[in-house]
Amino acid sequence: MTNAHPEARDEASANNAPSMAPALTEAHMPPLTIEPNYGLIWEGERPPIAKAYVAAQKAMDAIKKAARNDHFRTKYADLAEVVEAVVPALNEHGIGVIQNAVNDGDWVSITTTLLHESGSSVSSTLRLRPSKTDPQGVGSAITYGRRYSLLAMTGAAPEDDDGNAASGPRQDRREPTGPSAAAQYAADQLRQARTKDEFTHFWNSEKEGLRQSLSDGDYAHVVKVMQSEAKRFAPAEAANASTPFDEKDAA
Repeated sequence: MTNAHPEARDEASANNAPSMAPALTEAHMPPLTIEPNYGLIWEGERPPIAKAYVAAQKAMDAIKKAARNDHFRTKYADLAEVVEAVVPALNEHGIGVIQNAVNDGDWVSITTTLLHESGSSVSSTLRLRPSKTDPQGVGSAITYGRRYSLLAMTGAAPEDDDGNAASGPRQDRREPTGPSAAAQYAADQLRQARTKDEFTHFWNSEKEGLRQSLSDGDYAHVVKVMQSEAKRFAPAEAANASTPFDEKDAA
């Protein structure tokens, strides 16, 4: 019997293997388009890299949110902080990290490979469509994709670091300010709508879910952005007459 072509076996393995990347939720969606992960691609024997991977995870440092977003007055973990927290532990247990970026004009593909010293490896690809296709927009998408792919492939997650972790109970810490990630995402989708149909479709399909899932302040922020952005499509008309929302949305 003729053996199946190696590429066919790899494709079958990719389709049947469980994805190590967590499902993207509305709260984590960025201001760009992301395609679903196509699964994991394994090469070589799994036991060596599996054993080393588990040991490396146990040795990984916590990832601190040290970078600051001055616009929203929030903190986040940038790519350098993620690399610093996870790569040394992987290296210590014989695993290297390769991240390859390919830009085909409209989309950016980030393939993250965990390569074991035995020659075994596991890879996963994330495709993103930048909000802008200029060098800065593509560069930002690559950085974003590398950061989140590495977090997903290692099972790591940033934790808050307000510099006062041992100074008192949780209720004494300052609450984060600015819109939540979900509110930021919804607002960005409204800003990036290129046509009135895109704008109307997004708002009509998402507003009830946003109303239920967001805090009052976050929902008010999204409604404010919606009202402002609607003027791009009907600048001569009153906001309530030209936007896909009713008066109670703006209350």
